[in-house]
Amino acid sequence: RGERAKAIGIWSATSGVGVAAGPIAGGWLLEHFWWGSIFFVNIPVVVVGIAATIAIVPESRDESTPPLDRGGLVLSIASIAALVFTIIEAPVYGWLSGIVLGGFALSAVLLAAFIAWELRVQHPLLPVRIFENLRFSAASVSVTSAFFALFGFVFLITQYFQLVRGYTPLQAGVRTLPVAFSIAAASVLSPRIVERVGTKVVVAGGLAMMAAGFVWVSTASAQTPYIEIVGQMLLLGLGLGSTTAPATESIMGSLTLDKAGIGSAVNDTTRELGGTLGVAVVGSVFSSVYVAALADSSTVAALPDAARAATEESVAAAGTVAPTLGELAGVYLTDVSDAFLSGLSVACLVVAGVAAAGSLFALRYLPARERPTDEPATG
Repeated sequence: RGERAKAIGIWSATSGVGVAAGPIAGGWLLEHFWWGSIFFVNIPVVVVGIAATIAIVPESRDESTPPLDRGGLVLSIASIAALVFTIIEAPVYGWLSGIVLGGFALSAVLLAAFIAWELRVQHPLLPVRIFENLRFSAASVSVTSAFFALFGFVFLITQYFQLVRGYTPLQAGVRTLPVAFSIAAASVLSPRIVERVGTKVVVAGGLAMMAAGFVWVSTASAQTPYIEIVGQMLLLGLGLGSTTAPATESIMGSLTLDKAGIGSAVNDTTRELGGTLGVAVVGSVFSSVYVAALADSSTVAALPDAARAATEESVAAAGTVAPTLGELAGVYLTDVSDAFLSGLSVACLVVAGVAAAGSLFALRYLPARERPTDEPATG
């Protein structure tokens, strides 16, 4: 178990490396090459990964391979697609519009159908009964909440750095390094802390740190010193690293060895689902508040329809609209910046609420100590 905890800690620390490498490499490529180059940069990494896997990873195969659950596959994709599409389009149609309410209802129906199907089929894509194990469920919720917050933060901070502070893509990427370093450090150190105080305290505390960090970020302005932003990023990174490694260990440790593959798959799914919903929810909340704030600007209201629509569609468009306004350009850019910061503040508070809810859930249902893997837990 000790070896597994250390391995998971190191594995989780690689997310910190990714948080650092992605924005920096992407920023450098955007400043020197075609924007599509950010996709091709992954090819050599993948080639090395494939070669290393073939050379190093031992073969492992289940002799009784079950058939693919195609029904569960289709229903799971459909339910998540309906939910994400509805969240993204909500600012366009209105959160209480028939289309949006219908989209939420459809995603709920599809999710219920997926659960019903998985309970009935002989070889389910996801054995949903494993969520009766509260240790497994609480850890999964914790990971989902953490990555919801992480992706929401990355979505917001990159725009803040470039559109409000005026940094280039590369400069913005370099300035995200503190959060990456703190994620990596906390991921490696958290298993040792768990040995002393238990998983419950570390995971719940990590999510609470993230919630506090987002409340702090919500106070940011165009004049906020970078050193203060560094403090915010360190707090968020320490919280994420303290959450993901112990929660992942709980997911893997709560299942018997024959279900290790399921645990690993669910752990990755919770990360991707949390990140996807984080971007969708944060983006929609931000967009709704941003457009509402622009409506209070007399300068924006006086713009031609095309310029006003462009400003509402994208903060970046303000850079192309402003030169056409003459003396009003300064007031216009100030109003756009204020609207952006209003959206940033509300979106951060939403993410803080999600992280706080995850912290309370972990505090209530996550056991303080690991149970042996040969004794499956039900609570």
